[in-house]
Amino acid sequence: MNEVLRVEHLSHIYSKGTPFEKKAVDDVSFSAQRGEFIGLIGHTGSGKSTLIQHFNGLLKPSSGRILINGEDIFQSKEMTRAARFAVGLVFQYPEYQLFEETVYADVAFGPKNMGLSKEEIDRRVRENCRIVGLPDSVLDKSPFELSGGQKRRVALAGIFAMEPEVMVLDEPMAGLDPAGCAEVFRYIKDYHEKHGTTILFVTHSMEYAAQMAQRIVVMDSGHILMDGTPEEVFARADELMEAGLDVPQVTRVFLELKKRGVDVDTAVYTVEQAAAKLRALKGGEGKC
Repeated sequence: MNEVLRVEHLSHIYSKGTPFEKKAVDDVSFSAQRGEFIGLIGHTGSGKSTLIQHFNGLLKPSSGRILINGEDIFQSKEMTRAARFAVGLVFQYPEYQLFEETVYADVAFGPKNMGLSKEEIDRRVRENCRIVGLPDSVLDKSPFELSGGQKRRVALAGIFAMEPEVMVLDEPMAGLDPAGCAEVFRYIKDYHEKHGTTILFVTHSMEYAAQMAQRIVVMDSGHILMDGTPEEVFARADELMEAGLDVPQVTRVFLELKKRGVDVDTAVYTVEQAAAKLRALKGGEGKC
C-alpha cells in the first residue's frame, strides 16, 4: 500500500471573529493508504463531518493542509477540481442528491463531467448499476419513481461510476432497516474488493465499524482520540464509553465478565471472536 490521502495539522473554525466562533476541528493529522477501509467514529458534534468535507475541497481549512497523492489540493484551482474527482463524497441520505431526468443520466453525471468518452461513460454506468443491483430496465426511468432503497442505490452507483481514488461515505446506512444496512454494506464491500479503492466511512455506530473497518479513527471534541486496528481500539472500550460512544454488545458482555472476576481479554468486537474466546476459557486454556 502507499499513501493516497494526508491531513496535516488541520483546523477549522466556523464564524471566526464573531461571538459565534467555534473550532470544529482542532489540529488533526492522519493519513490513509491506498486500499484501506477506515471507519471514522465520533458522537454528534465530534467534528467528523466537518473533517471529511475538507477532503475534496468543499471546506477550506482555517489552517493546515490536505494532500492527495502528495499534492496540496488548494495549491491551484486545477488541483482543487482534480480533488473533487479523486475523492468521492457521499452524504447522509444520498438519494436527496439525485436530480437528473433518468437513472442513466444521474449515474452518468459525474463521469460526463470528467470528460470521459461516451463508451467509457456507458461502461461505468451499466457496470456500477449492476454492482448495486439495479437492472438495465430501470435506467430509462426517472429516479423519483423508484423506491427509497432503489434511490440510494442510484446515488451510490453515481459515486462508484466516478471511480474515485478515495471514497468517503457519511453515515451510509442512515435511515435503513437491518436488511437495507446489510445490502448497502455488501455493495460497498463488493466495490472495494473490485477496485481496491480507499474507503473511509463515517458512523456513530461501533457495531458497523466492528463489522466493516480494517482501521478505526475515533474523534472527540475536534481531536483524534484513537487511531488503530479494531483490536487496539476496542481494547480501550471503557475510554470509548467515557467519550459518549457505544460499543458492540458483545464487547459490553466481556467488560461485564471482567468486572465479575472472569479472566477474559475485553478486546472482543464480533460474535465469532467471543465464541472462540469462551470456548478457549471453557477448555481450560487460561485467559481468553
